[in-house]
Amino acid sequence: MLCKKYANVYKLLVGRVTTNIADSLFYMAVLWYFKETGHSPFMVAVLLTVTSGIDMISFGLGPLIDRISMKKLLNYSTIIQAAISAAVVGVLQLGQSGIGVDAVVLILYTASTVLSTIIYPAETKLLPLFVAEKDMLHFNGLFQVTYGVLDLVLDGFATFLIATTSISMTVVISGVVFALALLTYGRLQINALAKDVLESEEYFTGSYWKDLHVGWQTLKDEKNILELILPLCVVNFFYGIFDVGLPYFGQSYVHDSAIGYGGLLLASSLGGIAGAFLVQHFKLGKKSMELFIAICFVGAGVFRLLVPLTAGLSVLLILLNSAISSLWLTMMNTDFEALVQVSFSSAVLGRIETINDSILSVMIPLGTMAGGLVVDRLGAISTQYIYGVTLLLAAVYYLGVVRHKANK
Repeated sequence: MLCKKYANVYKLLVGRVTTNIADSLFYMAVLWYFKETGHSPFMVAVLLTVTSGIDMISFGLGPLIDRISMKKLLNYSTIIQAAISAAVVGVLQLGQSGIGVDAVVLILYTASTVLSTIIYPAETKLLPLFVAEKDMLHFNGLFQVTYGVLDLVLDGFATFLIATTSISMTVVISGVVFALALLTYGRLQINALAKDVLESEEYFTGSYWKDLHVGWQTLKDEKNILELILPLCVVNFFYGIFDVGLPYFGQSYVHDSAIGYGGLLLASSLGGIAGAFLVQHFKLGKKSMELFIAICFVGAGVFRLLVPLTAGLSVLLILLNSAISSLWLTMMNTDFEALVQVSFSSAVLGRIETINDSILSVMIPLGTMAGGLVVDRLGAISTQYIYGVTLLLAAVYYLGVVRHKANK
């Protein structure tokens, strides 16, 4: 039986799971529409660009997330997403094709993605109001396990639905799932104390631009977090390089087909799920969370370097080391998320989360652009070494930060 004390947390989890499912079904249906029905590689590229581009400019949504009532924000966003699903079905049922129809579908998809970009930080800022600091890692880990399992099955499930029914029916199902999410969000209970925290006048000015500046200034003043974010930007850049080289590395050293790349992705996913399970068992205070980030980077870096070092020995070792490296990275990401949540008031956390996402998201596309050149000049295996060394250097940096603070 679920603990009543954490009833709101489980409602939040169910809402987030259903929203995630609906998002994935909607995304895959639109992607398949452009790929198969529209036969438009250009529109597929535009769709992917829109998806990543929204993350990069998500900081602009922060003041809205922090100012609007949480229940209203979650409810109205989900209602509009369900309505967008219905609108897309209507457009597809007209049976028309062409640039005009493609533009309408893309605009509707963009609107739905923006709403999802609002929902996820809104849920993140609610979690610290429902659980104690010592339980933050446990519940963030629980959420991460759920996402990891969903990521393993959702894309395959969505393509199965499309293949066995139709694109329109898949969008209909996404709309129904959005409606289920709405039912869950409607049952959230935010008490008076939590409302007082969310509406703290200290973080609001009445002006969108000033509120946005307050978010940036609050992050800047919390040097503890800023010191941790900037190196993560560097890590994300080199992750982009690593990501480009991964399919080539998989084909060369795991299996000379798409199975090699798929095997590496599966190993990383399973390692990530294991890491999310494992991190739930840690009860760390704020200071210990910083040290734990450094430890996780050491583990991730060592096992990432073992991947190319064992490339000529055994495929099993490659996959195992990939999984363990992913395990450490997932624990690090979960720990960092919890550290951010306990370092700021929930009243400003929407702005902090979206600013962080924007800063970190912009570095990966830059890395992928550099990745093609690295693979071409140095080979795919070099991207494994480069990323592994970057992770270890990040660990050295974080250990230095922790030691410096301890000596003050």
